[in-house]
Amino acid sequence: MDYSDGVKYYFFRLLLLLGTDAVGLLLGKAVFWVIASVLPPSAESFKLFLVNDITGSVTATAVMLLLLGMVFHDDGKKHAAYENMDMIPVLTTLILLLAAYFVPVILYNPNDMDKVWFTAYYMLYYPCRWLMLVFGADIKTAAAAGMAVILFIMFVIYQLTYSDYKRKHPFTFKKHEQEDTEEQAEEG
Repeated sequence: MDYSDGVKYYFFRLLLLLGTDAVGLLLGKAVFWVIASVLPPSAESFKLFLVNDITGSVTATAVMLLLLGMVFHDDGKKHAAYENMDMIPVLTTLILLLAAYFVPVILYNPNDMDKVWFTAYYMLYYPCRWLMLVFGADIKTAAAAGMAVILFIMFVIYQLTYSDYKRKHPFTFKKHEQEDTEEQAEEG
């Protein structure tokens, strides 16, 4: 893997992180509100459960875990099969994703923002909102802890998949390519 492949890998994973954040927000907030609006009045307690911020935020976190888990599972298999990347660039990417997710919250100051910025922060950090509501954490702690847990789980999924694929398929392409190169050098 060369430098440009690592940079592309990072930026595509950053876009996936933001995309899964948006899908989680959509499912956890908008879809639950729509479902709650069509429920009969007799299901008032279920409606309140659906429109609760904790329920939506936990759902957004679960959606992020599911979607990113599928991506990192696939990455682990592909990287093990083609041996074009290992744990170090993936771990570096995960650390950079945590930093990219956390940096905007450093600038968060609710006393100094208008409604547009407040809404943007609410949307971006919605999957971590349940940590604020359940544990009383501030937004910075919730963003750092919530995303650290999500990305740690992605690393575990990647590493387990990578190791499992290597164990099941001990054949490597690089050794085969090296043998072909050595044979060609001996013949030539």
